[in-house]
Amino acid sequence: MSDARTTAPLLAVEDLTVAYRGVPAVSGVSFTVAEGELVGIIGPNGAGKSSMMHALVGAVRANAQSLTFAGANLLGVSTERIARSGVALVQEGHNVFGRLTVRENLRLGSTARASSAGLAEDLEWVYTLFPILQEFAERQAGLLSGGQQQQLAIGRALLAAPRLLALDEPSLGLSPTAVDTVFASIESIRARGTAVLLVEQRAQQTVAAADRTHVLSEGRITMTLSPADAQDSALLMKAYLGS
Repeated sequence: MSDARTTAPLLAVEDLTVAYRGVPAVSGVSFTVAEGELVGIIGPNGAGKSSMMHALVGAVRANAQSLTFAGANLLGVSTERIARSGVALVQEGHNVFGRLTVRENLRLGSTARASSAGLAEDLEWVYTLFPILQEFAERQAGLLSGGQQQQLAIGRALLAAPRLLALDEPSLGLSPTAVDTVFASIESIRARGTAVLLVEQRAQQTVAAADRTHVLSEGRITMTLSPADAQDSALLMKAYLGS
């Protein structure tokens, strides 16, 4: 797990609010992610997790006292500029370009890089993480299984060379074997030095893997858990149900 940091966090979120037609989805959320950290966000359906993630990458309108990445303001910044600054979001639902091949999908990920330096090495690393992508490089992405598409979505994001990888429900709808593959890859990504913000419903696995995990309920952070809490089923139940 990460040591205590004395430097400014990579991502700093302070009093983030998202509302749709005046109805709040996220209310006053604050947290940080430091370089190389894995921070989890768990909570029930409708808690505001996806709205929060979309706000971080400029996909929905948000307000905040402060929202910065590497010291730069993110409020009002376009999604494209945020991506090029080093934030990559893998959205819920294994979003890939189904008519394109695996190789073409991966190539699209690399277009968001600040520089082509190191691209070949990063591609080899992605193939090491997810060997199936190299095996099926010329296959249309839409013909892959759900788990394989999720691996492709993560691999594509990694080829943007992000400093922060944001994952929104990466295990949703996957088989147990595919879930294990995804979580193992997350550990490897963090170990390589990339910060990870992980939104998940698999509470125990997330709490066990993350440096710390925030519980989001009705748009607010209600609790923060440490890896030591992963085996406390009563606490995890309380985190979800509030009782």
